[in-house]
Amino acid sequence: MSKSKKTVLILLVFGLGSLIGCDKGDASEPAATAQQAELNEVPAAEPGAAVLGERASEEAVATRPVIGQTAPDFTLVDEAGKSHKLSDYKGKIVVLEWFNIPCPYVRRHYDAKTFDRTIAEAGVEELVWLAIDSTHNNTPENSVEWKGTKTDQREVAYPILQDPDGAVGRLYEAKTTPHMFVVDAEGVLRYMGGIDDDPRGKNETPENYVLGALRSLKAGEEVTTTTSKPYGCTVKYKDS
Repeated sequence: MSKSKKTVLILLVFGLGSLIGCDKGDASEPAATAQQAELNEVPAAEPGAAVLGERASEEAVATRPVIGQTAPDFTLVDEAGKSHKLSDYKGKIVVLEWFNIPCPYVRRHYDAKTFDRTIAEAGVEELVWLAIDSTHNNTPENSVEWKGTKTDQREVAYPILQDPDGAVGRLYEAKTTPHMFVVDAEGVLRYMGGIDDDPRGKNETPENYVLGALRSLKAGEEVTTTTSKPYGCTVKYKDS
């Protein structure tokens, strides 16, 4: 065979090999592309997924008290064994009052009928007022006995919710007794702090922050003072 014929034959062999290789590449490329697309594909959002995400976000925010956001929900039983779930009171304004029987600050306010006067002067229809006792050694019997001996000092007989493990107190970051929270009819927290600006009870005309918040909500106005420093006895939580 002449040299020129050999050269042509070699070129033909390499040319066929290249064509075969390209054919194999073309055949495998769609499969690889499809597999990669499957790995990279983002599933389409199911109907309502965005709404569920928003709700989950709201629930996450509601794990601590934040002014202007939904108040953390909870369920507690009172001294008579009746269950109270905060969200069940939606449509009504709710006041939460952290409470402790032996606390002199609590006793002073009850002796002065501070809370009864606040309720009366606010004039809010169907106002829900809930005392919460997060004292670790308090019992329902203690609360019943206290209420029975204080009937002459209580014009409004609201319940005392039992929180001996302190779960709800810690949820709300309640620091003192009393520590006050005002929740509007939509379930949004509008005020948290002290009952007023008079920790020592020396001011003849203290500014009652809770009363101010209730009056603003009743009038459909924004609450002007939304937070203040709580004062009183420290909440006697159970050791964690």
